[in-house]
Amino acid sequence: MKLWIIPANPKIYNLSDAIKDLDGIIDWRQHNNFEVGDIVFIYNSRPDSQILYKMEVIAVNLTADQTVADRQYWVNPSEFDSSILHNRFFRMIPLAENEGEKLTLDDLLEHGLKGVPQGALKVREPLLSYMLSIL
Repeated sequence: MKLWIIPANPKIYNLSDAIKDLDGIIDWRQHNNFEVGDIVFIYNSRPDSQILYKMEVIAVNLTADQTVADRQYWVNPSEFDSSILHNRFFRMIPLAENEGEKLTLDDLLEHGLKGVPQGALKVREPLLSYMLSIL
């Protein structure tokens, strides 16, 4: 099992509403070799600049036709259209939601993160222990 941070942008995709409306099932473009059982922390960019969710990977290497219908959560529908052309996705379910003031970008940088998450990052110590103590 690996632990990851992936970025999300609320100006592109409404993740919070998708989690609520789709019974927590979230399909995401897969650029890395995620494995079933991996833990993914989702860092939401501005205005949150904070990790909002701890998710578990439950399926990998899904094709676009195997994904949940989530077009309505994309701010720009043309970005949804281009995302399904990618045709490799992984599925996650929520384990916990960060409802506090912790796991902000400043907190993460203080505990070992090197910069703003721009893509999937494997989480290592000392950041790993800090994040697990919160979520």
